[in-house]
Amino acid sequence: MEEQNYEKRGYLLEAFRLFHLDSALTEDTAFHYHEFHKIVFFLSGKGNYIVEGRSYALKPYDIVLVQRGAIHKAEISPEERYERVILYIDPAFLDAQSSARSRLDRCFSTAAREKSCVLRPDYDRRESLLQLLSALEAASKSEAYAHDLLSRALAVQLLVELGRGVSADGYHYAAAENNGEKAAEILEYLHEHLTEEISIDRLAEEFYLSKYYMMRLFRARTGFTIHAYLTDKRLHLARELIAHGMTASEACYRCGYRDYSAFSRAYKKRFAATPRSHARDGARP
Repeated sequence: MEEQNYEKRGYLLEAFRLFHLDSALTEDTAFHYHEFHKIVFFLSGKGNYIVEGRSYALKPYDIVLVQRGAIHKAEISPEERYERVILYIDPAFLDAQSSARSRLDRCFSTAAREKSCVLRPDYDRRESLLQLLSALEAASKSEAYAHDLLSRALAVQLLVELGRGVSADGYHYAAAENNGEKAAEILEYLHEHLTEEISIDRLAEEFYLSKYYMMRLFRARTGFTIHAYLTDKRLHLARELIAHGMTASEACYRCGYRDYSAFSRAYKKRFAATPRSHARDGARP
């Protein structure tokens, strides 16, 4: 099978970063992922957003929740004005600001449980969110005393609001289009069995599909081959385990590899460093 890695886009050196964009998408965006969480506040435009195989027809003021590592792309009409506010968030920031009782990543974990990445607020909730976004944008651009502390506080407040919204009146999750459900189910299966040996034939039998149809469907909904998806996810899992103290050899076998040499070659090709060098450096993913 074809070797292909997902395209990683963007970088984040801060705890979070906000962008307010108001420009048409003149070119088709490729499927990609980020190593941080992403929230898109969709203000105007016409089109869909695809996250992990599921496609959502967006409405103004929808909130797209893209968890770290999730494969996604926007499909927005180039003839329409496309205004959005994008918030990149370092997962470590959420961990640091969370408490034992209140996790700031709740909006992402609930979205995964609800099998919908689009949160749709009603008018009253929408207004309070827009006010918070406006205040966060102003604080992020400010040079006034303690603007960084104010920005941090507003970012936390925004995430608290989204976390409360998942169980409060005034919010509901948008349904995905039915034609992407099978691809989404395959992705979920791969997530759940990531460290096991998975063959294309076994996967096709599991979903009662022709393996050729399944491979075409998967690529159409994600942009990548099944083999590339498994390889990339396993290598990222290995890097995370190594960053948290696991030996390179143990991470290799924990992530489904049976041969360390093959694992080391794939790891070096993906990250331009060997697993053992990352283990020595204590590299964070």
